[in-house]
Amino acid sequence: MESSVTAEKARQAITLFRNAVNQIRLLQRSAIPRWSDGLTTWFSNERPPDDSEETPFYNDAELERYREARGWLKRSIELNPYFPDAYLLLGNAFAEIDGDFDTMLAYYNNALALDPDNDEFHNARMAHYLTTGRLNLALDDLLHLERLQSGYAESMRKHYENAVECGKQ
Repeated sequence: MESSVTAEKARQAITLFRNAVNQIRLLQRSAIPRWSDGLTTWFSNERPPDDSEETPFYNDAELERYREARGWLKRSIELNPYFPDAYLLLGNAFAEIDGDFDTMLAYYNNALALDPDNDEFHNARMAHYLTTGRLNLALDDLLHLERLQSGYAESMRKHYENAVECGKQ
């Protein structure tokens, strides 16, 4: 990852990153009531049919704004490829907008390559591994969280043990 990051490029990258973060936060705030309504429905056993195209996430206008924020994150990384938080957020954007978890994971790995002891990054990646049943990889992140004495370690240990137990059934 060779780059000639100047102070000016770094400042521009930070500004773009902040703009993206602010845009995504606004989108999440507007979508949370729909998410909550959807979860309430699901928990009351009134789930929509499996073939339903309705999703409690973002509407088309919100997705367009999210894509704009994703573009800012990409540009931020072009200006300063040594900014790990931008990689993590960009990974989340690919997962939330396109359902592209392979790209999400690649960006998570880029973030961890730059900041290998960031417990938030390990926590996010471990959650993905647990969701996809990749328990050996989840265990690697869990052990790293425990070595770091992360605040995430205890709860992620429980999630990991539950996943292992469910796999035995």
